[in-house]
Order: sequence, then C-alpha cells, then structure tokens
Amino acid sequence: MYGDFLWMLDLNCLKSEGVVVIDGVHSKDELIRVAKSIGKIKPHPNGEYVAELKSSDGRSSLAGTFSNVYGLSAFPFHTDTAFWELPARYVVMGMIERSGSKTNYISLSDIEKNISGDFLAKARKSIYLSETFEGSKYTSLVFGGNEAWGFRFDPNIMTPANVHAKNFHEELETAIERVEPRKIDWGGSRAVVIDNWKFLHGRESVKNESREMLRIYLEN
Repeated sequence: MYGDFLWMLDLNCLKSEGVVVIDGVHSKDELIRVAKSIGKIKPHPNGEYVAELKSSDGRSSLAGTFSNVYGLSAFPFHTDTAFWELPARYVVMGMIERSGSKTNYISLSDIEKNISGDFLAKARKSIYLSETFEGSKYTSLVFGGNEAWGFRFDPNIMTPANVHAKNFHEELETAIERVEPRKIDWGGSRAVVIDNWKFLHGRESVKNESREMLRIYLEN
C-alpha cells in the first residue's frame, strides 16, 4: 500500500512536471509495475512490451534505426514512436546497471521560446514525410487538439515535405540546439518516465561500456 501511494505521488508529479525519476527499481518486473501504475502498456509494432536496448556499433541493427544510423555516437533529440498515428503518451525507461552515458531531454515549451512568431501555427502547417522500414506516409508535427495536443519530431525518419515545413525546419533545428538540455544520470536501479508529447529526448555517446536500457511505451 505504501509503495502504491508513492507511485500516486509520482503520477501527480508527472502530470505537472512532465518527467519523473524513480529510484529503487531493481528489475524488469518492478519497471513493469511502475509502468502499469501510470497507464496501459502499448506494445511496439514488433510485439515487444518491454524492449531491451543494448548499445552496439549498429552494424547488425535493423536498417534505419537509431542504433543502425548512429551506432555508439550520440542520438539526436526526438519523439519516440513519431511514426505512429498517435505517438506513445509516455516513455518509461529503466536502467538496472549503472551507465555513464546520460539521457538528455528538452521541453517543447523551451523550444517554443526560441521560435519567432506563432510556434503552434507554424508547426500545424508543416507536413513531413515519415519513412521507416514499414513504409512511408505524410504526417504533421502537431496532433490532437486543445489541451490534449502533442508534438512529434524525429530527424532520423522525418523530412520536410511542404513549403511550410521546409521554411520551418531550419528554425526548429536551431531552436533545439539553443535549448540547454537537462540530464538524467543512470546510477543503476533507476526508472524515468517522460511525457513523450511535450518533451524530446536523446542519448549521449557511449564509451567503454556495455549499456542496456529497458523501455516501455504507455498509451494516453
């Protein structure tokens, strides 16, 4: 009961802050418990409920994935599952063993501060082509509406497809570079929940270690 109450407190913090760090998560089963206390787990299209992401040089990774494209180098800021019609609402990440490679994240509100004029209007008009191994489709940066709207961006799979996007893209990338990221240290037995609609996240380069992260997606 006491543990469940702590999860409730974390959920309230998640709704207000967008990112929650939970220490004392020692196993995959405990990470699943954290995830289920927040929302419904949504499997990846490959059927995985809990992905086990191991760092590698990328040569044996699926073509076009972050691991394949960037290997042990830093991953750019992005939205997870940006290619879904409705991206995962929250991303739950867990690191059982220590890693020196931090996860960085930036908020949509901080990006917006570095955009001239009406950020949301520019984003709504911008159409991108999303290309994955599953196929190609056109998508907007913005989805939903009113208070439930979200933002998607993944430079690994998304390229500007209309005039508005081509005009906005460089300004957006510059704005992302100007934001000072916040960092998540992975000291072991730690879970982090990120609002995937309001934050972009990335990974620092991996050096001299075998890094393994557990990842779970949650529905809205």
